[in-house]
Amino acid sequence: MNAKAPLPLVEIEAGQYLIDILHQLGPVRSNGMGLSVPDWSEIVAFATANGLPLDPWEYRLIRTMSKASLAGFNSGREALSIPPMKRGKETEE
Repeated sequence: MNAKAPLPLVEIEAGQYLIDILHQLGPVRSNGMGLSVPDWSEIVAFATANGLPLDPWEYRLIRTMSKASLAGFNSGREALSIPPMKRGKETEE
């Protein structure tokens, strides 16, 4: 893939509320030995405390998005890696 070509991003037609929940919950946690994703009980407690009637697939998707966020963060630690938020954007010099 050409380094200057924009990444193919998926248009979100529905489900923005799940991304909003993930950002409110926080996609990663510090566990004293590094970063991890929120555990199931924390996700359920967050949804319950906020009166969010989520289906089981929505809980799974929130956790999957959290894992993807952590993987992107960790890949950005590599010396030659481009941080996830800058991938596909032109850099100004």
